[in-house]
Amino acid sequence: FFSCMSRQGNEATFSAFKQAQLRHRRQGDNPCRTDDLPGVVDFGIGTDDRIIKLEIRDRLPDGEGLYQGPIYGLKGFPGFMFAPQALADELQTTIAFECVTNFCESQHRTNIDLCPPKQSELPNFDESMWELWKKTKDDDESNHSSKKASKKRGSKKAKLQQTGQKSYRSFKKLSWATMGYHYDWTERSYNKESKSAMPDIMSNLAKVFAKTLLALDNGDESELRPEELNFAPEAAIVNYYNTKSLMGGHRDELEIALDKPVVSVSMGLSAVFLLGGKTKEEEPVVPILIRPGDVTCLGGDARLNYHSMARVLPHSVPLPDVKPSLCADDNQRLTVESIKSDKEPEAEDLFKISEVDLRGLNEYLMEHRININVRQVYP
Repeated sequence: FFSCMSRQGNEATFSAFKQAQLRHRRQGDNPCRTDDLPGVVDFGIGTDDRIIKLEIRDRLPDGEGLYQGPIYGLKGFPGFMFAPQALADELQTTIAFECVTNFCESQHRTNIDLCPPKQSELPNFDESMWELWKKTKDDDESNHSSKKASKKRGSKKAKLQQTGQKSYRSFKKLSWATMGYHYDWTERSYNKESKSAMPDIMSNLAKVFAKTLLALDNGDESELRPEELNFAPEAAIVNYYNTKSLMGGHRDELEIALDKPVVSVSMGLSAVFLLGGKTKEEEPVVPILIRPGDVTCLGGDARLNYHSMARVLPHSVPLPDVKPSLCADDNQRLTVESIKSDKEPEAEDLFKISEVDLRGLNEYLMEHRININVRQVYP
């Protein structure tokens, strides 16, 4: 975690944000804990008095392209927007499959690319990440089924597997991938000369929610100018989480276009997200349950608020069913077809997933969470 300590007199105390992280973190001896969930804001059931319903302005220069489902905010956090169950299952599946097959490949950049192969590692650049993950799962199943037999036989194959050369590229190493403008972690800035293509599916999706947030009714009677609803998706980061992962408290403050929101979409496992204030000492720090298919946005006054992911919830953790009346209905949920541009082919021709890959993807999403954040970098 970043600077999470503050001093009061001679006594060192944890900041409010750090205390919230400790309250909601994963417990090694109880990874499926639910004791803290009653205090977590759940937009899907809507029983928390901290939740407020958000509305779009009556007078807009262009009302097309806005999200039509219910949107919510939090008291005391203007600029924060939450759209529960906003993505149809097939859109979640499509985006998740792109994350594990295309977004993490060489045309973009991953955390693995920052460190060259060690001498002890096999430089397996010709293998795709997705094929590597499927191979790992097959090997795990094979090793599990033959574990007892291998112990009895002391097989040469088992010994070779234990002493074999590790691969440079592997899904176990993968924690993030970036698209569009790539962030330079050393210089702590974006570089206009370092970029990859922003996938249309993420660009189109982000525009819908960014435009919706920018069109929110904030009590201002004046009519918005058309350019105030513009949003250029220029950079995205994909976070790949397992059930032991967390994200430390931070602010997204290095973009120049801070008047534009950050759009965040989630697939796979649910998680506990923390939203704080402008400093880590500010209270309250609100825990929020994020389910697959939920979309969150940080814009306006909340654009520079501290936030983090306290923990990923294993699939076996029981969660209450969402109330359909509080979430998008079938006609409001976004689909691959509804967000594609007129120039793109029909949805069924855009993304095709084999039955084998679909089974593998479903297995992956039972064990992982994928989160994608899209933002505008330059004015």
